[in-house]
Amino acid sequence: MLMHLPAADVPDVLSFGAALQGAQQLRHRHLLLGNGFSIACRADVFQYGRLFERAEFHRLSPGARRAFETFRTQDFERIIKALRDTRAVLTGYESADDSLMNLIRSDADGLREVLVQTIAASHPARPSDISDPEYESCRRFLAPFERIYTLNYDLLMYWAQMHEPSEVPLQHDDGFRKPEDDVDAPYVTWDSSGGREQTTFYLHGGLHVVDTGTEIRKLTWANTGIA
Repeated sequence: MLMHLPAADVPDVLSFGAALQGAQQLRHRHLLLGNGFSIACRADVFQYGRLFERAEFHRLSPGARRAFETFRTQDFERIIKALRDTRAVLTGYESADDSLMNLIRSDADGLREVLVQTIAASHPARPSDISDPEYESCRRFLAPFERIYTLNYDLLMYWAQMHEPSEVPLQHDDGFRKPEDDVDAPYVTWDSSGGREQTTFYLHGGLHVVDTGTEIRKLTWANTGIA
């Protein structure tokens, strides 16, 4: 028997300009960035398909690689989430095999590392690889927002924020400060007491952000001389 269901209402999709114009009346405007932000700058590097082609899966189980085929995707984040969700569901079954549970967790963690390593290997080498007009365009895009939350691992937004002199001023603070006990350290540390001063948030971390287990550090060109 065939059932004719009413078509779902499809909402109108606003252009960025229209959405920004409509938000002018708001006191606070915030921005969440996904992979499309990086793709807009370097599609040949940051599209998931290109990252997938360059990725090295040999340290993971064959199942991790086949998961992409099962879901018909090249989206690393989707597969990482699927593996973690699968493991969470299996914990409710008394018959769940410990070795399988450990393998799924290892593959989920390993895929994240593969993604980060692939991004690092494909990433533009220096800030100068991005042109001044590209930086100016990006800064104009970021300027209307009070706080910026990014899901990306790459350095593109960080470089854009740090690109000066510029015709487009940006107020930005990622919460990192010089460590009080070592002002000459080749890194800065995240200050959890930064409070309202922080305006940039790396929700998934980043290539330049390191978790030492006791503190979060950001490696900087200014402190190390290393691009």
